[in-house]
Amino acid sequence: MKNFITLIFISILATFSAFAQINIKIPKIGQPKTTPTPSSTPATNTNTISNTAGPVLATNNNTQVSKDNLATKPQATDKPVLLKTTLDVRADLENRYWKMAKESNFTSWIPQVKFKVFYKSDVRLRYTAEYFLPDGTSWFSETLEPDMVDQNNQTVEIKSGRAGDRFTNKSTNAVGTYGVKITNTRDNTVAFQGKFKVNKYKYGPNIPMFKNQYCFYVEQDWNMPIGYVWLKWTGSGGASPLPTASFWIKDDIRSSDLEARLFYNGQEIATTDDMGEAEYSEYRFPNIHENKELTFWRLWNFSWYKVRYAHSKEARNSFRQAKFINDMDGEYAVKVFFKGQQIREMKFNVSDGNLVDNGIAKQNNLGDDKIIIPVKILATTEKWNTTAWKTDAFYGNPLTNFSSQ
Repeated sequence: MKNFITLIFISILATFSAFAQINIKIPKIGQPKTTPTPSSTPATNTNTISNTAGPVLATNNNTQVSKDNLATKPQATDKPVLLKTTLDVRADLENRYWKMAKESNFTSWIPQVKFKVFYKSDVRLRYTAEYFLPDGTSWFSETLEPDMVDQNNQTVEIKSGRAGDRFTNKSTNAVGTYGVKITNTRDNTVAFQGKFKVNKYKYGPNIPMFKNQYCFYVEQDWNMPIGYVWLKWTGSGGASPLPTASFWIKDDIRSSDLEARLFYNGQEIATTDDMGEAEYSEYRFPNIHENKELTFWRLWNFSWYKVRYAHSKEARNSFRQAKFINDMDGEYAVKVFFKGQQIREMKFNVSDGNLVDNGIAKQNNLGDDKIIIPVKILATTEKWNTTAWKTDAFYGNPLTNFSSQ
């Protein structure tokens, strides 16, 4: 009996000894996992900032960083700001000419303007536009009308009216360089002043009765080498705006034929073919669309849903598979392809977790938060004036410190 008890005691000791060799750690409920101490070489895609004054954000590799310089969505005030990047001066056509009342198919034109104002107030905006002939003399003036209000972007669109008699005693059939001045009549300040070049091409049947039928249009090739990088706060809730690149492309093309690839330090990290978008916002073209290769321009915006800017911890939790440029300082490149062939390229940088602003937009008082970037135009069949940006940009207000690639 004594030997049996001794045997049981030895078995119990052996069992406890075996358990003692197993290292079991039970995490405490409600506490985060311990983050390993980083080595002297920072981990890829992590931007660590030691300043603890700002809110703490978790990166996509679960480390903790603090940010005190987060970009914020611009907020409009009761002081209207004309966004010059949205200004569109065009030639509106009519198939008659008041000086030749008995003639049919005699095309004439008058100028029209359209632009957006960054503004937040219930007070009605009041603007006028005055136009000038090529010799500098006054042509005519018109009262502009508030149109669409975009609450999310805090903008009001202002445009020329559509009165039925607007061509009478005003329209012309002459091409040349004309002037425009836009005035805020509430305080009589000049919101914009510049000039625009009007050209024409013959359209319709080549027979005598249509000999005076032309399409008049405003030259817009100056837009081509000017690109934009910005944060798109709409559609992503303000917590996680989309880094967006914008390019002008000439001719009427389909979005399905376009692809934009995003590169980070030389490595492709996203494409619009995989949860991205290619959509146009601004456009420039006349009433007649017979020669789109010559007179059709669109501003295309490219974004990638898998690449975002994290403005809050909640954004990071909502988009766990996304890459955040907050954590990825370095050089970025956007390459745009049309039917598989590269046609555009733009480069920008991120430093200290934010887009690096070269200051060109601010120096030229363009009014919005977009960063202006030179665009490299590659292997394209587009026919355009490669030097127009030097004199014609923003309707006679060429950019200071801008150089085309």
